[in-house]
Amino acid sequence: MADLTPAEHDEAFLRATERVRARLGLIGHAALWLVVGLVLLVLNVVATPGLWWFYWPVAFWLLALALHVGAVYGPGPRLIERWRDRELRRELARLRDARTRDRSA
Repeated sequence: MADLTPAEHDEAFLRATERVRARLGLIGHAALWLVVGLVLLVLNVVATPGLWWFYWPVAFWLLALALHVGAVYGPGPRLIERWRDRELRRELARLRDARTRDRSA
């Protein structure tokens, strides 16, 4: 990272911060899923020992957790970043061109 300008370094730091925050959110989500799943299991065993129902909410929540994993580690976030960078460069070029036209007029 020694070859980055200060602005590029700041941008890279912000992106790294966003990615770490997303991973921490995923870890928190997984931990909460595990704790709530265990609580539901205990509640199921105590309240209705002959009828197993706890796995339904746990399974549907697991599906949501899998989608969260895909959002954090899948190709989507990087595709969005590349699109955002492309659009920012395009907009900056448009503003630069407009300023150049205004100065020459």
